[in-house]
Amino acid sequence: MLKTLTRISVLIILVLTACKKQKKTDNSLKELTNITDWETVDIQQLPFEFSYNYDSIIDYYYTLSYFSERKLIENDAHLNQYFSDSTSFLPNENLFIIESKNYPYLGKGYFYKRLPDVNKHKVLIFIYQNLQEEETLPYFELQIFNENNDLVDKIIIAGGINYDCSWDRKFNINTNYLLTIIDKEACYDIEDEKEIGKRIINTQYQIKEDGSIDILNSKDIL
Repeated sequence: MLKTLTRISVLIILVLTACKKQKKTDNSLKELTNITDWETVDIQQLPFEFSYNYDSIIDYYYTLSYFSERKLIENDAHLNQYFSDSTSFLPNENLFIIESKNYPYLGKGYFYKRLPDVNKHKVLIFIYQNLQEEETLPYFELQIFNENNDLVDKIIIAGGINYDCSWDRKFNINTNYLLTIIDKEACYDIEDEKEIGKRIINTQYQIKEDGSIDILNSKDIL
């Protein structure tokens, strides 16, 4: 037992040694180059969900190319300009794997879906991938904007890292804008050839009428 705990500790330390604590960024007014005609933007109705299937070789090696080749994202899409980078993982997200030296992510995001408005607030989902880490799958991020295109709130809702210590996040959003995020993390003991330190965390958030995202509860279910 002591041997196993020691290995878990070493693996966690190795992951955290190269990590940089993510800081929440300011919500600033978006200076958009063109006015968006929202009537022309299709709305993905709720409920809506996404998860990677790690039993699928395609999902295991997902890249942005997968989405672009299927016209799910476009490099020059007008709505890409709404994307706000430098998103922090929230303080309550007590996961060792998400603190990477290459995050917060700085770069371009690609518009993926528009969800129904929340009291005139626009709810958009973007996809991006940190190409500095080959083991990182594309991240999905939900961002909410008010009528002045001002960013109100945002949260990472899906993603994954395939490595000795792995992390996977999936989500679903119901018709009442209850957001459920499920995180899974574990490390692989190469010497004993088995998975150790496995955790599954279920966290629920409520997207409110003012566009903010409030946590309701979070608990380990494994």
